[in-house]
Amino acid sequence: MSRAGVLGLAVLGTSLAALAGLGLGSVLAAPVDRVRVAGGLSAAERAEVEAAVGSALAASPWRVAARVAGAVGDIAWVREVRVRRQWPSALHIAVQRETIAARWGEARWLTASGHVVATAGDETLAAAWQPPQSLPRLDAAFADGREAMRVFGLVNEAAAAGGLAIARLREDAAGQWIATLRGDRPLTVVLGSDQLAARMRRFAGVYRQALRYAGDIEQADARYDRGVAVRWAAAAEHAPVPSDLLAMATVD
Repeated sequence: MSRAGVLGLAVLGTSLAALAGLGLGSVLAAPVDRVRVAGGLSAAERAEVEAAVGSALAASPWRVAARVAGAVGDIAWVREVRVRRQWPSALHIAVQRETIAARWGEARWLTASGHVVATAGDETLAAAWQPPQSLPRLDAAFADGREAMRVFGLVNEAAAAGGLAIARLREDAAGQWIATLRGDRPLTVVLGSDQLAARMRRFAGVYRQALRYAGDIEQADARYDRGVAVRWAAAAEHAPVPSDLLAMATVD
């Protein structure tokens, strides 16, 4: 099944009864010579839709609406497409975009389902999508966009349960996931490669109970069975505490 079937594909047509007496075969095979695309798309997006429509129309004169809907629905950034045939020769296509959920590296974005949709350097697309600057950033050495969004969902939900939010989540070259929390001062939490949600919940619990009162923390390592290791930020007022000193906070 194409993505269009999963994305709420809707194909609207005309009943056969309405075509009675009109030469059914010739009407159904009538070529499409007018196509209207609705949805507030950018010029680049509209061009992509029109290319998909053109390919679908060139394939066969039969089942035009279904084939066009399938072709447009397979575009990564399309969430829903509705196609209506206005007999004998017009086609109306309504397109809805996916929701932008995160930044993907330096210059791309991810939809909520993990599809890469555009580059931030493309001014036309940037104006059309207008993603908020507050979106979290995801980077991954191995995971694709869909897997990165899945991991982000698990980890961010665990962080939110402790009153925290993730500004950045990255996978390093060793396959370890590291989260950077939102706040006035960056705080990273090393989560490792497995038990990510459980480790974030453990850190959130320790943070809520003790660490938020403990001063400037630069990094926490949650890859322990019963606690987290903490590295304090180097600052003049905390000179007695070396920046590379690890203090262990434990949970029951």
